Amino acid sequence: MWMAVVMVCANMYANTCTVVTTVGTYFDTEEQCFEVSMQKANAAVKTPQIFYALPMCQEIIIGKEI
Repeated sequence: MWMAVVMVCANMYANTCTVVTTVGTYFDTEEQCFEVSMQKANAAVKTPQIFYALPMCQEIIIGKEI
């Protein structure tokens, strides 16, 4: 399973960045996840408070030992 993640930044400095995700929404493939993550990042940069948004996906492995 994959979870969509977006890093949003208020300006060019890293200390203004925050990582946000959609809790409880998972995707079967990385491609599906990245499509949603891209949509959310594109929507975020349209907000005047957001300088930069980086879409990402994190693989979630449930039921296996690390």
